[in-house]
Amino acid sequence: MDVSALLQSHGDDEPSGENLEYDPEFTEMELAAQPGEETQVGDEIRAAEDPNYSEVIEKAMGVLGRSHDLRAAVFLAEAVLMTKGLKEFAEVTTYIRGCLEDYWGTCHPELDEDDDNDPTMRINAVQGLADGDRMIKALRRTALTDSRAFGRLSLRQIEMADGTISVPEGAENVPDTASVNAAFQDTDDDVLAGFAEAISTALADVRAIDAVFSEKTPGQGPELDPTIKTLNSLAKRLAEYTGGEAPAEETAEGDAAPAAVGGGGPAPVSAPGAINSPTDVSNAIDRIISYYERNEPSSPVPLMLQRAKRLVNADFLTIMKDMAPQGVDNVNLIGGIEDDEY
Repeated sequence: MDVSALLQSHGDDEPSGENLEYDPEFTEMELAAQPGEETQVGDEIRAAEDPNYSEVIEKAMGVLGRSHDLRAAVFLAEAVLMTKGLKEFAEVTTYIRGCLEDYWGTCHPELDEDDDNDPTMRINAVQGLADGDRMIKALRRTALTDSRAFGRLSLRQIEMADGTISVPEGAENVPDTASVNAAFQDTDDDVLAGFAEAISTALADVRAIDAVFSEKTPGQGPELDPTIKTLNSLAKRLAEYTGGEAPAEETAEGDAAPAAVGGGGPAPVSAPGAINSPTDVSNAIDRIISYYERNEPSSPVPLMLQRAKRLVNADFLTIMKDMAPQGVDNVNLIGGIEDDEY
């Protein structure tokens, strides 16, 4: 995948090319990306067939050759994870990042000019990077080893081997911890280094994608933390078995705490769990949500907290529009604010 070539402008009139949503090639890509349905023959239940990933790749590349399209890129990201690996996935995240950073005003799906440049369609497209049933599942099943003797083992298999997750009933080819260690030892160092580089690239890309939405549409954007967390898990497992250095645990927009200004001395160390930045707030909300999902799955609290998290980096008027849109007119009246000022 030649990312630089795909990110070239398609011309002054339409830098991102035309919208191919209704083009036959786009439709064929969407159809190929749909899994089959589970079927029953007598007493036998046959699992649903996977999407036609090879056709998804072919059609998505055709679309991307003619248009900067985030929807096609997300389809491509899942397909290459399921058929190729992390290197190709990182190439796609780099492409998505480039589209948003360099072609925000024109990439597809475009902002809705008839609704104050509403970004909903674009947010929904990029949200596919964190789809639990598809993208996260694919990330967890992509190979972290390439051993001639012990095969290509995934994060999911490694976690089953060490008991981090339970082994599903009927699961086959579940390795033990000795086999996992042997698989890493039998994988070429250059291959492992390539995996680590791809994970690092994808992490940087996904954080940059989130940052673009935070800048362009404060308080609105895709929830990419599941992708960040899964990539971090991949990196940590790789480091654990290869002796490398795992990345610091960060969520979307996560940054290291800034050094103290002046004096040249070291920055003070925060107490564990201290809240010192908007990122800390988001992380704390994530932990609370995780508690409710584990212990009180029927509680409505996580829904409210997800909404609160979206507003962590929002300005006052954005928060008002989200929570009490009927009050925005009063705020404008009191503050003497014209509609086109925000």
